[in-house]
Amino acid sequence: MTPQFWQAVLTAELAPGKGRALIKELGPLHESALPKLLSHPLLSRAERGRLASLDMNPLESALRQGARPVEFSEYPEPLRAWPDNPIALFAWGDWHATHAPTVGIVGTRNAANYGKAVAAKFAEALARAGVSVVSGGALGIDAAAHKAVVAAKGKTVAVLAGGVDRVYPSVHAGLFQQIRTGHGCLVSQFACGTKPDYYRFLIRNQLIAALSKIILVIEAPEKSGALSTAHRANELGREVFVVPANIDNANFRGSHALIRDGAPLVDHPDQLLEALGIEPQESIPDLPPLSEIGTQLMEVLSAEPLAPDFIQERTGLPIGEIMSELTMLEMDGYVTQSSGGFARKL
Repeated sequence: MTPQFWQAVLTAELAPGKGRALIKELGPLHESALPKLLSHPLLSRAERGRLASLDMNPLESALRQGARPVEFSEYPEPLRAWPDNPIALFAWGDWHATHAPTVGIVGTRNAANYGKAVAAKFAEALARAGVSVVSGGALGIDAAAHKAVVAAKGKTVAVLAGGVDRVYPSVHAGLFQQIRTGHGCLVSQFACGTKPDYYRFLIRNQLIAALSKIILVIEAPEKSGALSTAHRANELGREVFVVPANIDNANFRGSHALIRDGAPLVDHPDQLLEALGIEPQESIPDLPPLSEIGTQLMEVLSAEPLAPDFIQERTGLPIGEIMSELTMLEMDGYVTQSSGGFARKL
């Protein structure tokens, strides 16, 4: 099947069963066959409306830059085993990343520093063990996981709610380029040029679950798309693991509900590696030794960011020395900085 064929079929956003039935009946879709597809009685009004807006220009642009269609024969085993697997996908980057052991990391867009630090810690450890980290390309937990994999020179799969050529959110243009040019791939079951929409995020969540052998939930509120991914993963027979937090943290109420319902609690990446059948390897720390001032600061810092003024109150050190040392600690990999201040890197 040609890329133009899949652009047309995915533009209609047909249910997998209906799509396969039409493909079997009509065969490969050439330009002359498009009116036949448009008038087919199996198509709903919404499907006809989407197909009437078929645009090949985004496809041609994406193909020139490296995107391509992926058919069933190239699907990884977890996706092939899903009865409702998509008719086809578009991928941009290293599709082989989906064939490695995969862990989906999901959570809220409005993540706190703790949640993002945990996501980065797990994603980095998994990437170093040869695991591909699957996530949704969104802000918050998704971004923290993708960025940690890129920094670790591993592989990550960003599953998108629009076309693989649509950067959403726009601030991830650089991140998406890093992923598709050496650190994994962008994947979508929508036609090139498709804009993200609410219902497409729900469909995207299903694909994250289907591509992942394991799902890890980090910082999910009671109403969170991450929970829909977890529930879908359960339906597909995937294992769902959850990272906990303080019981009064509203952003983890959905996470804690999953634990109450039986999802295993995890607090270290090795637990996920063991579930995948991968022997955890003892990591040898290569951080430079701490200075005397650095030791004092590390005793004060925690997983939650602290403002420099508060650190000064706790240590009694001059603010200039504190800021200079914090800069060095950040460069050495001991701490992370956010709008709230400085925190230990987990």
